[in-house]
Amino acid sequence: MSAQPTVQQPDTISPDWAIGNAGACAEAALLASTAFDPHFREAWTESQMAGLLAGGSSWLDLGRHNDQLIAFSLCRQVVDEVELLLCAVDPAFRRHGVGRTLVRQWAATAKGRGANRLFLEVRDGNVPALALYLSAGFGRTGRRPGYYRTEGGDNIDAITLSLAL
Repeated sequence: MSAQPTVQQPDTISPDWAIGNAGACAEAALLASTAFDPHFREAWTESQMAGLLAGGSSWLDLGRHNDQLIAFSLCRQVVDEVELLLCAVDPAFRRHGVGRTLVRQWAATAKGRGANRLFLEVRDGNVPALALYLSAGFGRTGRRPGYYRTEGGDNIDAITLSLAL
């Protein structure tokens, strides 16, 4: 018997980025459902995303690798501030620089739309996400006690972060 070859992913992956519309919400919602632990109730549904995009001040940055959606960010702009509402990286593509690239893409799109500041909230205890944002230059700006509620009814604080562009 011959050994099966193994396919290795490169150390870093650079997705192709595009702005998505409401038609991409089903694909983004599917990725969110696989990227988030259901216990924390963080994934958004297709209709939630589409409803937000219908308002006109929001957008999806979509990252694809070999035509597969591997990352997205859902953002909303109010005047010169842009909030990251939701982002996800396919678990199979984590630890390959995709999250860092996603943050850079979000910042570039926001800056191109005239934003001067980015902000977001992250669940207290989400160590990988917090490390990513802090290493990208975000600073802690506050805490929202009990902001998130788990499936089991526990409340978890949100840590607020911001970055001047």
